Amino acid sequence: MKYILSALVFFIVFIVSAQDSTKVKAEAPKIVSKLMYGKTVEVENLAFKFVAIESDSRCPKGVQCVWAGEAVVLIDVFKNGKKIEQKRMVFSPSSRMQNIIGNLFESENLKISGFNIAPYPEYRNNIKPEDYYLQLDVRK
Repeated sequence: MKYILSALVFFIVFIVSAQDSTKVKAEAPKIVSKLMYGKTVEVENLAFKFVAIESDSRCPKGVQCVWAGEAVVLIDVFKNGKKIEQKRMVFSPSSRMQNIIGNLFESENLKISGFNIAPYPEYRNNIKPEDYYLQLDVRK
């Protein structure tokens, strides 16, 4: 009986000490902004316009594919109203990590990445260009 009581006290002390919230680091909140095809979104003194879909060869739902495919889009980047560059972004399973590290714009205090492209293709349904949108990950 002493062993059971000792074990019970040990587990209670262990569980209570594991709940210490003073060592928890809170991550800065992630802002996801939706950028529709042909539209512009502004972040501080920057503007991003989704101008073109070069290709979308992602494997549709309901189909078995040998290759997962990718979607390639063009984004115009403006600073203070002037176009400074055009970015070509690739969305594929292999580029997922690359898209997390500021592939659209990065400065000392701002990082903007292409997080996702939607909608996902489906078998026998064509996606109209105006239905596409990008999810942008904005971190300050």
